[in-house]
Amino acid sequence: MFKKILIPIDGSEQSVNGLKIACELAKSDKFIYLNILSIYKYHSFTERSLSMMIGGTQKADNLEDVLATNSREIVENAKKIAVESGIDKERVRGFVREGQTAKAILEFAKYNDTDLIVIGKQGKGDLSGYLLGGNSHKVSGLAKCPVLVV
Repeated sequence: MFKKILIPIDGSEQSVNGLKIACELAKSDKFIYLNILSIYKYHSFTERSLSMMIGGTQKADNLEDVLATNSREIVENAKKIAVESGIDKERVRGFVREGQTAKAILEFAKYNDTDLIVIGKQGKGDLSGYLLGGNSHKVSGLAKCPVLVV
């Protein structure tokens, strides 16, 4: 039934729960592949500029590099969880993208022929998620494939 499952993950408990459910689905069929996706926020020119301000001789890291590194660590940890649950490592792939979370998830799903998205109902979003609707709400309303909200 499902061959490509997308699991957006931000390291939150809900996203890890989604990963575990996707792993259970993948264990039922050796032809199911898991695509684990972490997205870090796009920052405006002003925000990027502020991240480069340093005091004294101390060197600050580039904000984008720090966020990308964090996303890679989240993906690597999620891949480890999937493999430890019994999924062949050849069936688990990890991706990191920059951008608006819901938009990046939907674009990834579209261009990778995703059959199912398994997403946590609430991740590490900001206050705007409470006011404007969270990423899971946006994804479930706009996705062209089934979405399982955990």
